[in-house]
Amino acid sequence: MNTSLARNALWLMAAKTVVFAVAFALPLVLVRHLSQTGFGVYKQLFLLVGSALTILPLGFVMSGFYFLPRHPTRRSRVAFNILLFYVVVGGLAALVLLWQPAILEALFHDPTLAALAGPVAILVFLMVAFSFLELLALADADVQAASLLIVILTLTKTLLLVGAALVFASIEALVYAAIVQGLLQAAILLWYLTTRFPGFGRGPDWSLMRAQLVYAMPLGTAAILSVVQGDLPSYFIAHYFDAATYAIYAVGCFQLPFLSILSESVGSVMIPAVSRLQLEGRASDIVQLSARLMRVMAAIHFPLCAFLLVAGREFLTVLFTVRYADSWPIFAINLALIPLGLLTSVSDPVLRAYPEYIPLLLRLRVIILGVLAIGAWLAASHLMLVGAVVVVVVVNALDRVVLAVVLGRALNVSWHDLPLLGDVGKLAGAAVVAGLGAAAARGLVGGAGPLVVLATSAAVFAAVYLLSLLALGVPTPTERAAARGQVDRVLQRCGLRRSPPGLRGIPGEGAP
Repeated sequence: MNTSLARNALWLMAAKTVVFAVAFALPLVLVRHLSQTGFGVYKQLFLLVGSALTILPLGFVMSGFYFLPRHPTRRSRVAFNILLFYVVVGGLAALVLLWQPAILEALFHDPTLAALAGPVAILVFLMVAFSFLELLALADADVQAASLLIVILTLTKTLLLVGAALVFASIEALVYAAIVQGLLQAAILLWYLTTRFPGFGRGPDWSLMRAQLVYAMPLGTAAILSVVQGDLPSYFIAHYFDAATYAIYAVGCFQLPFLSILSESVGSVMIPAVSRLQLEGRASDIVQLSARLMRVMAAIHFPLCAFLLVAGREFLTVLFTVRYADSWPIFAINLALIPLGLLTSVSDPVLRAYPEYIPLLLRLRVIILGVLAIGAWLAASHLMLVGAVVVVVVVNALDRVVLAVVLGRALNVSWHDLPLLGDVGKLAGAAVVAGLGAAAARGLVGGAGPLVVLATSAAVFAAVYLLSLLALGVPTPTERAAARGQVDRVLQRCGLRRSPPGLRGIPGEGAP
């Protein structure tokens, strides 16, 4: 079983790595071949599609993870129910857009998308109705197929959108390219359903549909609140500002995909571990495990935040060109969410292990959403772009801190546990020192191009950060030995160092 889990994890990690590289490259290509207004409209379009994808289906496909293994003789009915639900909600959304195309102009205050109401409605239908292919494959324990499908669909989407941008450089071309992607996704999904689920065409099972709805609704409600909380400020900005300004805002809110992949990977390990400890009544062990997780995550989050505070302007310029230099203040404020990610990494596994606190989470999200809506509306309606970003960051910080405090009380965390976070404080100090060193280096080469400034700052930051960690004694003796072992193995493979005489030719032996 462990071997199978490891193999599945490697497949998914390999797929996510490819998707990370492709997804990271797509906006970098589009900003160079679309006008600023065109890129803003593109971001508005996929803000709408992304919200529809997450909110409308209520996470109904997640019911497959529960019902497929429990009803092996009704697998085809479970899959058909999922398809039927997604087609219905996607079709209703498309009909609403066709019936009231003015909704698009009311949302985004721009006639471009409203003039494309018909194609946009078709796009929303295709993207919602046939969006669950990878998750259904995972629910059916078909991990290799899911990994391949993730890569294939990401590559085709990127090729179609980039091709449309290169050849036509218009929002209309991007919409039609996305429609072609939706048709391709629908064809692959229907092929997968008919081959993987024999008897798929027999139709729905209404009693099973009711059971799936009962299972999916609570999770779907939580997902809706989370997505609305994340997307609502973007809709206010898109409504009160023009598309070109929205493009500045969207670039300023750019999130590093690497952090999402890291968080998902850590969560996949932490959630079962914390759940097992909770079942055994070992709350103190959960606290210690969470502290160790925060230490590991802080070693990445803190230096990344500190470095981008120093060289973030050059980072944006290199990635998105000088046209988006005005995104820097927004990006700088959003950097506060990186260290706050430590609380999310710890809170989410604990919350899943203590489901009795989920109703509290829902009430908290409703209150937070109300505060966010009022604050973002006031800031955006008064054309305070930076003010809207400040509201988003403050509300997110409040959400994460309150939830962490509540879950800390559930685990009986007290001031006596504070020494567990000693290394987290040292990591923060090392990041600050390295940031000062990088700022000094940036001042020395400030007249050079942004790429030179970015590379120089990064080199100085990395050197100072590592030296600071060693000076503060953060790495444990075991971690130091493991690091030396990794370096020795790399040198040996490169032919720069010979293996110890006693270990040559002994399989599996090497540096400690």
